[in-house]
Order: sequence, then structure tokens, then C-alpha cells
Amino acid sequence: MKNKILVFFTFVSIIITTQATAISNPPVNTLRDSGTETLKTHNTISSVYLRISMDDDLHGFVDSKLCSFCRTIRIIITPNTAAYHNNVEVPLKQAKERIGRHATLVYDLKTKNIRAIRW
Repeated sequence: MKNKILVFFTFVSIIITTQATAISNPPVNTLRDSGTETLKTHNTISSVYLRISMDDDLHGFVDSKLCSFCRTIRIIITPNTAAYHNNVEVPLKQAKERIGRHATLVYDLKTKNIRAIRW
């Protein structure tokens, strides 16, 4: 009987702990508001294969995935997008030379505009 009671209370404590953790940790890619302040405004994609389409006027888009099983998302390149190679800012036109290579993209969740491309 003592063992059954111990197992029961262990089971109850595990349920309470997992429920508290689930409530305190909302999904990763959601926008959360705390009063008037938005806590998450940007997201990052670390892309193994980068597909860039960009015009001469530095407007374009990138098709990428957050994971290999995720759906493809399209994010927008504007002339305000910064490009960095080894933490040194380079002209955005050099991003076209990096097509098909690993890169990290930082973009705005609401507008889907890319803030920075890093490789």
C-alpha cells in the first residue's frame, strides 16, 4: 500500500510540473505582448541552401525554410537590408554571389523584410 501511495503522489507531482511548464512557455514563433511592449519582433533563419532573387535596384526576395520539414517562406530584400561577411558590412550586391551557400537571415516577423544577411 505504501508503494502505491508513493507512485500516486509521484505521478501527480509530474503532471503538475509539466502543466506549469507548458503554461509558462508559449509557442516559439508567436508574438507576445507585455503591456505596450512587443517582446519578439524579429526571427532568424540559418539556411543551408539560400535561394536569392534580387534586381539591380536591390529589391528582391529569399525563399527559405526554418527546418527541412517546414514549409517554404518568402522574405523580402530591400535596399535597407544590411549584408555582413565575417562581421564586416559589405555591399548588398555581394549577397548574389552567395546564392546556394550557407547564410543567416534576420527578418521582421510582421513585415517579412530582411534586416541583415550574414555569412
